[in-house]
Amino acid sequence: MLAAAFLVLGGSLVPEPPLTETGSRAGGVGSSYAVVGDRLYLVRRAGEATWSLTALRLPAGTDIWTSAYAATGERIIRIDTAGPVVMVSGGETTGRILRTDAYDADTGRRLWSVPEEIVVDADANTGYVSDADPPRLRALDLATGRQLWSAEPGDRYTFTALGGPAPVAGRIPPRDAPESEANAVGGAGGATVATGSAGSGTGRAGRIVVFVRSGRIELRDARTGVVLKAASPLGDEVLPLSGLSAGGGLVLFYAQHGSTGMVGLDPDTLDVRWRMPYDIDGGGIGRCLALVCVSSHSDVLALDPLTGRLRWRAPGASFVVEARGQLVALGTVPGGLGPVRTVDPDTGAQVADLRGWRTGARGDPVVTRIPIGAATTVIAILAPPSGLLRPLGTAPEVLLGCQSGPTAIVCRTATGTLRIWAIRA
Repeated sequence: MLAAAFLVLGGSLVPEPPLTETGSRAGGVGSSYAVVGDRLYLVRRAGEATWSLTALRLPAGTDIWTSAYAATGERIIRIDTAGPVVMVSGGETTGRILRTDAYDADTGRRLWSVPEEIVVDADANTGYVSDADPPRLRALDLATGRQLWSAEPGDRYTFTALGGPAPVAGRIPPRDAPESEANAVGGAGGATVATGSAGSGTGRAGRIVVFVRSGRIELRDARTGVVLKAASPLGDEVLPLSGLSAGGGLVLFYAQHGSTGMVGLDPDTLDVRWRMPYDIDGGGIGRCLALVCVSSHSDVLALDPLTGRLRWRAPGASFVVEARGQLVALGTVPGGLGPVRTVDPDTGAQVADLRGWRTGARGDPVVTRIPIGAATTVIAILAPPSGLLRPLGTAPEVLLGCQSGPTAIVCRTATGTLRIWAIRA
């Protein structure tokens, strides 16, 4: 049963559903998929011992190209795009990405491959690879896969890229999301996958900040690796835990002498803007659009990254995550961790109650709900910019997970088939 709008046809009102099914694709055992923009990428078995990667155009579901995919038992974890390059990261979980393959977005020709996880800064056309022994950071050109530069900080480190609409961050070892968080937002488990960033791939003059365990902070040119600024504003006994860029500021979560704290830095001079001791209860820090969200003691605090001032509090939440310009609070629900509400980014107030709903891939605004005792699935989407819940329809079968793009929603059935629906604006 679909929520209906109406159009005039032959002098009468005829219901026009928000979702129109345009096709389906067989996935099969071990297959995985990702929706990125107006494309669907599908990895599935092509023969007894061969696998393929297919790009399909949405919402029609028509083939664009198919290429061989050398699977090693993993599934798609993330898709990143940078101009004409598509990067497929495969592995066991979000914390164990084993390989990254790059393909020409127009033809599907494989361009290069590395047996490692790449943290992608798509707008700078640069990818970062972290090595643990010895601690080393390498930068790769995303168009060619060639190494741009390599640096050995001399100790363990975290890093974050500055600039662009969605700055990236990583560390040694790569962040392994808590299992409950990963399952709640599609980063691990089930059929859904986490989709990554999309960028122009123009190779703008980006910058990267490296936080070294010794207390040294380095501001580097993303494309050349040249150190633009180096400082130790917190002394040499600070252990960086994670850093991020948000709202024009730079924030570092650190440990020192058995306690933890946060500090706000000027991204150009590395001078300290503000500093506060803070006991973070497991969740760490994350980006909430232009703010920094801090998980602590069953609450999430949203701080101004420029001043450290508290902007709002989300009580009863374990995390607040972004979903295409909207914010979703995750909290304790039956069975673990799941969405509890959408959050107004200016005030922290509840916009829509999401208890009983399941999210799709990480950062995706599509949600689903299976009524108790029913063999159907209700599909809805968080409508921008407010985050209000917009019901789209009810599928006459159980769907294990869904992902959305600007024109389509793709869901996997219990048998592995992918259903494709066009979304009416």
